[in-house]
Amino acid sequence: MKNPITAGLTALVVCAFAASATSQEPPAPGSVILLQLRDGRVQWGTLQSHDPEGFVFSRLDNGGVARLSWGMLDPVQEHELELQLGYVDLTGDEYMIDADQLVTTGGTPFTGVIVDRTADAILMKTLGSTVTIRKDQIGGASTTVRVPARDVYTKQELYDQQMLAEPPNDAAGHYAMGQFCERIFDFAHAVEHYKLAAADPKFRPSEVPNAIARATEKGKSQDQLDYLSDVDSDMRQKKFDKALARADAFQSKFPTSALIAEAKKKHDQIIKARDREIATQVARQWLSRSEKLAHKAALTMTFDQAVAYVEEPMKQELLDAVLKDVQQISKDVTADMVKQMWAARKKVRYNRASYGLGTWLLGKDGALKGMDDEKEKKDKEKAKQDTEISKERADFQKKVEQFLKNQEMTRKAQSKDEQKEDREGFWKDYGALSKGQWLLAYFVENSGLFELAKHPILDNCSDCGGRGTREIAVVGSNVAKSMVGKGQTGTTAECPVCHGIGRVRRISFR
Repeated sequence: MKNPITAGLTALVVCAFAASATSQEPPAPGSVILLQLRDGRVQWGTLQSHDPEGFVFSRLDNGGVARLSWGMLDPVQEHELELQLGYVDLTGDEYMIDADQLVTTGGTPFTGVIVDRTADAILMKTLGSTVTIRKDQIGGASTTVRVPARDVYTKQELYDQQMLAEPPNDAAGHYAMGQFCERIFDFAHAVEHYKLAAADPKFRPSEVPNAIARATEKGKSQDQLDYLSDVDSDMRQKKFDKALARADAFQSKFPTSALIAEAKKKHDQIIKARDREIATQVARQWLSRSEKLAHKAALTMTFDQAVAYVEEPMKQELLDAVLKDVQQISKDVTADMVKQMWAARKKVRYNRASYGLGTWLLGKDGALKGMDDEKEKKDKEKAKQDTEISKERADFQKKVEQFLKNQEMTRKAQSKDEQKEDREGFWKDYGALSKGQWLLAYFVENSGLFELAKHPILDNCSDCGGRGTREIAVVGSNVAKSMVGKGQTGTTAECPVCHGIGRVRRISFR
């Protein structure tokens, strides 16, 4: 049988603790409290220290010291103690809206709500103000994104909108309005509406006092919460250096804040978000800058100069250009970081570059390099089996092959100056876009910076069908007497389009 005096004393102490737990004052240092654990056990003791992750507790019965996480406590006591000690949950259900996102040609993102369009500009409401974006500076169509409402409207604007849309007229309405205010971080208005809801003693008598206490406690940290919210906003707008500096300055600005650990988490989140964005831009800009540098060389350089440029100087210029691009995201990016991110890029799909009608400039060996000779041989054998080739056709094929050999020998016999003159003459008349593609293909294939598909794509010349020659009909007075009556009314000439190569070379890369 329990001692009635002891039982009464225990009940008195428990009641005293319950009263202190519902107050807004934290336990005094060294004061004895009763812990109610989630599994039903209870322990008397004192709080030695605490942080956002848990606390150190010293047992009263044996002096044992243990570190416990907040989650080990009974949920009600966990909430009350965290509330008293100033540990506020920042991961609540923040009010989100659909917004428009535009990216300028320079890569700057704008997120907000489009409120008007003029002949040459778009008006967008963002961060509580309206900005004008010129249409000729917009890189593409707007996309819809989900963002915190406070990225577009001020807290007062959101509060006024909600009051106009759903004005509260009873306890339930005020309670819902208080919840909305918490979601937009407007804790002063939240307390006001929760107190109006408390005027009805029958409405949620156990929840409304807790809501008032919660919003009041959060209101004490309003400036800190707004500060961290601004950090989040900077991060979402990809202002990573600014966000990082603000997150790192939080501890010195609020040295006694219970949210210092949250600010440190923000630091890690910003670093990860920044690196993801840089990696994405490196992968995108590497190809974009390669195309631009190749096109620039095509406009200003001779053939020999352009080839020499893409073989060496273009590598460094490409790295410098991409580095400059991504340093707009963060000034902390280095050339080594760019190289590492390019090497670690996700290789999802292949891109293509073509030598076009300039394939012959590579020479026959370069133009046909990588062609599956065995497959071509089998295809030819199959074609011979499937098709009955007349003797005349076979004789003609032999003449074509002999002609191409003779042409190749003649070409090799040309002096270097003659060969250079042929190439430079063609290059001068070749279109700028085609020259740019030629140089890009050459750079991709020879720089060692890209992953190439196993085999190139070798399409047949559209003019000669891949033969490398044309059959020229000879009629009228051009027919030699020796050819009359022998069925020979034509002659063979090198295809002027592919210069005897018979193929157009394309490269797949990523």
